[in-house]
Amino acid sequence: MHRFYPNAYHPMKLTTRLLFPLALLAGLPGPTSAEEMLVLPEQVFPQLKQVMDSAVTQSPRMILRNLDKMIAEGDLTQARAGLLPTVSGSYQMSKARDDREDQVETLETDKVYYNLMLSQPVFHWNERRNNARIGQLRRQIADRQYVEAYRTLLLEIRSAYMQMILKKIQLLNFRNEQRLSDEALALAEEKLAQKVTSEGEIFQVRIANERAHLATEYAEVELLQLKQTFSALTGQPLPSDEAIPEEIYGLPASTDPVQRMLAGFLDRGEASVPQLQIMQQQIAVEDLTLQNQRKRLLPKFNLVAGINQDEQSYTANVGLKYGVRSRYVGLQANWNIFDGFAARGATASALARKRQLEAGYKQLTEAMAQDAQRAAKHVELAFRQMQINDRMLASAREFLKYRQGDFQRGLASETDVAAAEAGVRSMFASTVSSRYTYLMRIAEFVSLVGADPAMANLDRPKA
Repeated sequence: MHRFYPNAYHPMKLTTRLLFPLALLAGLPGPTSAEEMLVLPEQVFPQLKQVMDSAVTQSPRMILRNLDKMIAEGDLTQARAGLLPTVSGSYQMSKARDDREDQVETLETDKVYYNLMLSQPVFHWNERRNNARIGQLRRQIADRQYVEAYRTLLLEIRSAYMQMILKKIQLLNFRNEQRLSDEALALAEEKLAQKVTSEGEIFQVRIANERAHLATEYAEVELLQLKQTFSALTGQPLPSDEAIPEEIYGLPASTDPVQRMLAGFLDRGEASVPQLQIMQQQIAVEDLTLQNQRKRLLPKFNLVAGINQDEQSYTANVGLKYGVRSRYVGLQANWNIFDGFAARGATASALARKRQLEAGYKQLTEAMAQDAQRAAKHVELAFRQMQINDRMLASAREFLKYRQGDFQRGLASETDVAAAEAGVRSMFASTVSSRYTYLMRIAEFVSLVGADPAMANLDRPKA
């Protein structure tokens, strides 16, 4: 039964293939010992790294975000179009009946009119340039939102993968308990058939067996749900039960690199935080919008040039044919003098949105530093808890060996050995859970401070 719980790897026995130098996480020189390294889930499980790399193109969430980038690119093209000249034209041909004062009879007439005009914005109080800049900022926001979506997706993929491991371990434990319960029930039924026991005594055994089966079925359903979630996140088929590991190995760990990375993050500030960069650009958008709204009621000037023709002819008297062909060039002014205070309301709204974003930016800046410090503390606490559980698991396994030796010497019963085995199973599950917590705290920390090496799968947007 001990084979269900592989021995935890000693820190110095892990191959270096499972470890990444801190240099990959924070751009610092690589440490010289295993204790100076941080370990991420994809380094413990190389198959997870492959999934994370392919999620850039296969995850439904990233596909949607990529469409957002395409939309922003189209909006930028439209915004820039306001700086370029526009060419418009119209053509009209119609038949009419004219009642003229100088003619007795009604005349049938053919009318032809066309106009071709070029218009170039000349002076719009920087409104067109501001619109183009807004389009550019919104495209950059979409780029950074794409990066931010991938950052959060990586955390969810890591968590979902390791939750499948935890649930598989739990399912194996439930199946083992179910097997033992089936054996106990078969023995009780045999005793009942031999009239050694009563219906009342076997009732509790039957209930325990039903509960064991129910717990197993619940675990199977929950594992299936986790696999479906993982598939939806990654855009890949459901993983098989065999592809899910049955243990999170013992991890060499030290919290010293975390403190150095935290200090570097606090020095860099918003330069490494996509959320703050997005808010900076949103503030810039609202500032440009505010400038435009304040100029809404000022006159705008365009350079115009074109050609038009107005012609009509009468079928009854070709001598009455009339036509004018005109070519023109000039300066056109458009002035919206009064709009029912719409400009005033738009200006007030733009100003309020800008102030709202500025206040949110200030709060987020302060929260980021606090969140980073809190995340670093969580890493330390998870590390300490993991060390305690590792020691307790080692103790439980030593106690199991002791009980097995006593059993061989006739000093302990099968019940004593079974109780020791149950203790190992319980402690093993708790230890793996603490390793999961530690790995996720590391992943959350490096993600928060902008040092997640998996983000190298993306091309970072230019400022």
